[in-house]
Amino acid sequence: MYPNDQLEELLDNQESLPNEDTLRYLQHIENRLYEDITARKRIDSGILFLACQIGSCSLSWLLFELRVTLVIIQVFAACVALIPGLIHIGDGFNFEASSENWRIHFGDKPLIGIAKLLIGGAVSFSGTSRITKEVILTHDTIAETYKEIRAKNGLTWQLPSMNISLLIALIFMAVVIYFKSLCNPNVQDK
Repeated sequence: MYPNDQLEELLDNQESLPNEDTLRYLQHIENRLYEDITARKRIDSGILFLACQIGSCSLSWLLFELRVTLVIIQVFAACVALIPGLIHIGDGFNFEASSENWRIHFGDKPLIGIAKLLIGGAVSFSGTSRITKEVILTHDTIAETYKEIRAKNGLTWQLPSMNISLLIALIFMAVVIYFKSLCNPNVQDK
């Protein structure tokens, strides 16, 4: 063992001039940490991507079971499925403008973001397409059943649409008011 004075002298010398092996080791540790951080970001991005794609399909069926309208189901499923691609493109997006020119930069790997958007759109479409088909089929079946009921009961005439009914009611009210004003002329001030 070193006495205290020699140990302090040795430490002072090492602090002023780091050993070449120590520098290589520290550089190795630093590189390893950056590689681990990069790998962790990729893993987190992959997990987020998978979770959003599975969540998009699950959300569409959950909303369908809750009797939410088809448009809302499609919008929410698309939003959830497209989040990873939008995050990837948004993180790397850079817009630079100067008096001479302008430039748009989409990050280091824009094709990955585009691929995530395309996959998210495809997953969202396939997740909601069956629901859409079922809703349209149900609507068509209800309309066909209504036509059959009308045909069997001899109900070939039905009320016009709501807009036409409202227009007819307004015209009727205008005619009644007009005739009432003809029958009872206003008495001028005496």
